[in-house]
Amino acid sequence: MVPVPPSPFALRTAALRRDRSRRGLRLRLGVLAYVLRKIGPILTAVAAYMVAASALLRWDLGRAGRAVPDFQETLFSTFMLLSFQPLDPFPPTPLARVVFWLTPILGIFLIAEGLIKVGASLFDPATRREVWSSIMTDQLSHHVVVCGIGHTGYRVVQELRRLGEDVVAIEQRPEAPFVEPVRAQGVPVHIGNAGRDELLEKVGIARAKAVVCATSDDLANLEIALDAKRMNPDIRVVMRMFDQRLAQKVGGALELDESFSTSSLAAPLIAMQATQEGVRSAYRLDDNIRVTAEVIFGKDAGERSVYELEERGAFRIVSLRRGDDASFTSVRPKDAVRPGDVLIIDTAAVDLPAARYQLTGA
Repeated sequence: MVPVPPSPFALRTAALRRDRSRRGLRLRLGVLAYVLRKIGPILTAVAAYMVAASALLRWDLGRAGRAVPDFQETLFSTFMLLSFQPLDPFPPTPLARVVFWLTPILGIFLIAEGLIKVGASLFDPATRREVWSSIMTDQLSHHVVVCGIGHTGYRVVQELRRLGEDVVAIEQRPEAPFVEPVRAQGVPVHIGNAGRDELLEKVGIARAKAVVCATSDDLANLEIALDAKRMNPDIRVVMRMFDQRLAQKVGGALELDESFSTSSLAAPLIAMQATQEGVRSAYRLDDNIRVTAEVIFGKDAGERSVYELEERGAFRIVSLRRGDDASFTSVRPKDAVRPGDVLIIDTAAVDLPAARYQLTGA
């Protein structure tokens, strides 16, 4: 039997699982590295004190003519003393006694400081979220940075996540209504002004493949776009601007990849939905408006192929749904279209009435 090669979907699913597994391991290592950074100075101070205290104990006992254990044994004894578990009897020499009194007290302070530093990150919700966002962001590369989580930015994040993209978000106001919903999707959210270089560096702008400037301030979006290009010349910049005429001039002059106005994008769709039923989306291509619309193939029509229908009309069939419980699927020219099938067609707005009549017979 000839083995069947895995489908592209299966290969992509397996790749995503491997990536999640590797990312989970990197995340755990990132948490460990963060904890070590926090308590690293304390551990260094403990090690230095143990060496100094052990040397002092050996010197003081030796000059008094007492038996002196080897350095490794003395070092272990000092460590146990630091953790309130003395192994040796109380020494007779004055300096050794000072070490015996001082070491447990120092241990209390060092443990308390370590608990405060690490505990503040683990138990304070705001600090814990900030630490999690930083660790998650450090693991990402070729991600998309979305600046501004308003209505537009939130929906951009949703669509990027549906496409399987890694996303990092920036929002200036911690109380913004979409901050928590974005975090609930597993997206790191950094609070602050996206116009600051420090914050752009923190979100990994140098490693990102794209940045979406979606705040409600045109000047802020322009500043973010310029800073992103300066810090990463290869990054793709998509900028929101309310003044579309200014957006076109700025985008061309500054070599930005894309600029958009939500009102300009929405206007053709609203106009078409006000005059035609079943319109799913609308976009402008040069001076023409094109639409994708839902049409039910006529119940009295016979079975036809996608190719036959497209040859007779000025439209393209991009998707088909057969049955109320089915989902839309892509089509090929030879696929059959049967009466009652729900079609998604792409056509010029002016050709939509004719296309609807041809397909429905009404």
